[in-house]
Amino acid sequence: MDISVTQFKATCLGVIDRVQKEKSRITITRHGKPAAELIPISASAPGKLFGRSKEFTVIVGDLLSAEEHWDAED
Repeated sequence: MDISVTQFKATCLGVIDRVQKEKSRITITRHGKPAAELIPISASAPGKLFGRSKEFTVIVGDLLSAEEHWDAED
């Protein structure tokens, strides 16, 4: 479903409720061109927040230790 920015602004709470209840997507248009898309959160949310990038993350060193000893007081 498409809705203009003006229509969305006037009825945004109802549109959000509709998207959430019906699990539908709504394209918000400006001057007849798509500007944004409103989708239900369950359709875009990943299953787990923590640990989801573990296959792509590489630890290359220790962030807490330095190779040289230094004193913050100096």
